[in-house]
Amino acid sequence: MPGRTFKLSPSDVKKIAASARSGVPVTVLAKTYGVTRPTIYRALHAFHEKEAVADAGTAPVSFTVDRNSLAAFDAFTERLGLSSRADALRRVCRVPAGFLDPDLDLAPALRELASELSAIGRNVNQLVATKNYEVRRGQQLKLSKPQQQLLSDLLEQLEGVSVTVREMEGKRASKTVSRFVAGMMGDGDEPR
Repeated sequence: MPGRTFKLSPSDVKKIAASARSGVPVTVLAKTYGVTRPTIYRALHAFHEKEAVADAGTAPVSFTVDRNSLAAFDAFTERLGLSSRADALRRVCRVPAGFLDPDLDLAPALRELASELSAIGRNVNQLVATKNYEVRRGQQLKLSKPQQQLLSDLLEQLEGVSVTVREMEGKRASKTVSRFVAGMMGDGDEPR
């Protein structure tokens, strides 16, 4: 079910606020704009809230998430002992400082993995090039014992690289979660 349509435009609300400041009674404003007095009071309240936010150097943030994500966030907020969803969201906005900085431990390990994968790729390319050459010459596609062993070794190396990547992901995720929780547990009123 859609919400109510706004009877007052933002420019109307600004004019109403200016008129109210200059002493025009709310009853007169309501009659002028064809709305009720409570609508005028709500418009003035919303206008003053927006002014207060602007004066404070802050800005409202709004977004939509699915119910499951919101429930998970609320549970996380509760586990951290934070007072409200708003407090938790303010902390989330402050935490990212440094989150996107490169991980000095991870970068060399990733370079080493890239080098290892490159070597595996070269070996696979050599094996495939040999087999392509043999097929073009009319020979059957058949792997010799050394080639079978090479292929088996390469598969083992790939599995080893895969395990290393999973371990690195786990360590990185663990560090990230620890930094996030530490940032969330910091003083909620101090900007970082």
